[in-house]
Amino acid sequence: MTHYFTDNSDLKSEPIRFDYCFDNEEFIFHSDSGVFSKEKVDYGSVVLIRNVLQHSLGTDVLDLGCGYGPVGIILKRLHPEVKMTMVDVNPRAVALSKRNAEDNHIEADIRVCDDILTLDDPFDTVVLNPPIRAGKEVIFSLYEKSFHMLKSGGNLFIVVRKSHGAASHEKYLKTLFQEVSVLDRDKGYYVYQASKK
Repeated sequence: MTHYFTDNSDLKSEPIRFDYCFDNEEFIFHSDSGVFSKEKVDYGSVVLIRNVLQHSLGTDVLDLGCGYGPVGIILKRLHPEVKMTMVDVNPRAVALSKRNAEDNHIEADIRVCDDILTLDDPFDTVVLNPPIRAGKEVIFSLYEKSFHMLKSGGNLFIVVRKSHGAASHEKYLKTLFQEVSVLDRDKGYYVYQASKK
């Protein structure tokens, strides 16, 4: 079975376009089969963005597993001063992110990447809506790699549903990070901030 967290370039293309409004800002998103939440910006990402915007992003921000780009593009629009990097293992998702960044007049470094440890520079902020279907082994590896790619004082922000084992994600984050906080609980979605001191 093909998943959105794999290279599924051979999957039949069924492109769509939709408009989206966040904080009175209008966005255009192109999407397609084989990407997460194809037809709308998923509620978990919305809750994540809302909470991230309440904190300092620093200078260098990584949207890890960017999909077609809503998280990174919205954050960049509302914080144009940051240097935004957006990565995904799925080439179709990355191509969509590039198109969406261009159509929304967003400048970002967007690329296919299956190991963020190969990226050049560390980040102040990493934002991740984890690919739950990939399994905890894959997701926990992303947490570990995020820790290594964060600057001292940097933060990882994630969103996980309670029904998808949010408590176990919190427990694992606490084995890596000096401070882990629950920022929000909204309709079963938990947003965590994990700080590298």
